[in-house]
Amino acid sequence: MDRQPAPHGGDPAAAPGYQVVRTQVRWGDCDPAGIAFFPRFFEWMDLASHALAREMGITREDVLGPASYGFPANHAQAEFLVPALLDDEIEVRTTIVHIGRTSLRMRHQLVRMSDGVLLARGEAVRVHIQRVPSRAMRPVPLTPAMRRVLSRYVPAEL
Repeated sequence: MDRQPAPHGGDPAAAPGYQVVRTQVRWGDCDPAGIAFFPRFFEWMDLASHALAREMGITREDVLGPASYGFPANHAQAEFLVPALLDDEIEVRTTIVHIGRTSLRMRHQLVRMSDGVLLARGEAVRVHIQRVPSRAMRPVPLTPAMRRVLSRYVPAEL
C-alpha cells in the first residue's frame, strides 16, 4: 500500500468531511515485538499535512525554491490509545479545527482499517511561511484559494 492520499475523485462534494491518507505499518516502523514505534504516528500525521499542502497548491518547487513557501509545524501532540502492529493498514483522517490568518490547527485520527479501531489521535498547528533571502522564515497570510480547500475539512459543529 502506498503512502499516498486516498482520492475522493477530485469532487469536494464526495469528500467524507475529512481528508484521508492511507498507509501501512512496515517492518522498519516497528520495534522487535512488531509494534509501531511511537514517532511513526507523527510521521503518518505529517503525511496528511503534506497531502493537504499539495491540495492547497503548494508544489515541491515552492518548498525547495530560494524564496520557498511551506507549512512547518510549530506544535504537535498525540495520544496513543491502541498499538499499531506490523502490516496494519491505517487511515489518517484529518479535520481542520481552526483557520487563522497565517496558521491552521489540524486534528488527526489514526484508524486501523480492518476493524475501525481508533489507534491514536493528535493535533498539529501549521504556519504558512515564506523563506526570505536570509533563509529566515516569516509567516504569510493564507490565500483565499487555500482557505477554500481548508474549509472543506472544517467539521460542521465548529
